Amino acid sequence: MFKIFSIGIRNFSKCPLRCQVSKDHLHLIENNLKKIRIFDEIDLYPAGIDWKYVLNPANLSNIEDNIKKRKGNGDIIGLHRLNEDLKQTLKTGDQHEIEQIIEAMYHKAVLLPNFSDPSSPIGAEENAECVMKVGDAKNKSPTVDQIAKMYGWLREEQISLYSMQRSYILKKELADLETALVRYTLNYLNDQVNKNLKTKQKDYFRVKGFILVSVPDILHHSIIESCGFATKGERNQVYKLDFMNEYGKYCLSGTSEMSLAGLLKNKVFNEKELPLNSIENFESVTGLVLLRTQMGLITRLCAVSRCFRAEVSGSEREGKLYRLHEFTKVEMFVLTIGDLKVSSNMLEKIRAYQIELFSDLGIHFRVLNMPTHELGSPAFKKYDIEAWMPGNQFYGEISSTSNCTSYQSRRLHIKSSKDKTDLNQEQNYVHTLNGTACAVPRMLTTLIESNWDMENELVRIPSKLQCYMNGRTELKVPKDFRKAEPLRSFK
Repeated sequence: MFKIFSIGIRNFSKCPLRCQVSKDHLHLIENNLKKIRIFDEIDLYPAGIDWKYVLNPANLSNIEDNIKKRKGNGDIIGLHRLNEDLKQTLKTGDQHEIEQIIEAMYHKAVLLPNFSDPSSPIGAEENAECVMKVGDAKNKSPTVDQIAKMYGWLREEQISLYSMQRSYILKKELADLETALVRYTLNYLNDQVNKNLKTKQKDYFRVKGFILVSVPDILHHSIIESCGFATKGERNQVYKLDFMNEYGKYCLSGTSEMSLAGLLKNKVFNEKELPLNSIENFESVTGLVLLRTQMGLITRLCAVSRCFRAEVSGSEREGKLYRLHEFTKVEMFVLTIGDLKVSSNMLEKIRAYQIELFSDLGIHFRVLNMPTHELGSPAFKKYDIEAWMPGNQFYGEISSTSNCTSYQSRRLHIKSSKDKTDLNQEQNYVHTLNGTACAVPRMLTTLIESNWDMENELVRIPSKLQCYMNGRTELKVPKDFRKAEPLRSFK
């Protein structure tokens, strides 16, 4: 499961043979798992666990140490105990019991977290490393709730009579601004290569070329679990549909990353279809057609979707548009070949996209290298971007990007080979990466508060958004609108 992570891992090839897992033992586990359908209703088979690695006693301490760093999620000790039980049961030859133990081993192994990048800080959220800041933090301003109330933008009265608490209804210019943010983001992500073949290599390198996909918001629970998000138990954020047996198998998507990953399940790509990740690779590009092929447009996807989260209630200072049960988000999803150097390069590129997107909107933000407690199960490395919210004077997360290496592709069986038509070619698990391009409500919060003109009581629209707002440069309260409270004297 973790073969690709050689960093900081003991070379067990030098261990005595008794430390190795025999080929016959591995074949027994793999052959029995082929008989098991983990999810009967969907064409998804057991994950591609690297049993040779996880069952090798020489790797036990490394895996256990990684589990402790990541909030203790995972039970490698329990897995090895089951393996010892399997060895004893093999002596009795009870096939039914053998199959039961192997299935129990699978359920332990599939819950093991990804390994952590050595550069990730260890511990809780407060240990996050700030790697850069952009823009200047604005002084105290009215909150987005106060401004929206003055403009008549936000419907909140009696919302609990027809929807859930922590839902929202945007009206008038704020609804227009939501649409403008989505259009601005998609236009940036869909940027294609200039048709002028004389364009310099550095300009080719800036091409994003994400393909927009419209995705479903209702997903089979196996897709969500394969992406690394729990759908069972009390401590999860997934809304599960529960109406008799049929709907109980489905959940509301928490992010379009889940749908985009599910779209690619059981697929094998030619390596040339996967994105380029270094400027050196452009040396062989001689024309537009070849460039478009090598940019791997089918493996750079983006989507606009509603996201559903059973969020725990936050503090009052976060405001009405910060921690919601349902919101709109633009998401990026990328595949690379299964090489850590390549996917790490792509992670930095996605982070650069996010920084460029946010830099032109008149907000102040910081980029954080997130510590191990905040990585979840799938992420090898994760960056968060937190924007300054002038209204309540705090940094709030508006974006994140993660390199999940082969964690998701092993569960969804997404692979690549040099020639996918040649069955003799070795197939390897790809690496998957995701990144938030725009989480709309939180972006609206920092955008409105950061661009509030106290003297003139208006919101100045950032220049990059004006073309999506019919050329408007500012949002001002109509003269005939009765203000809820004067904000010029706000303190």
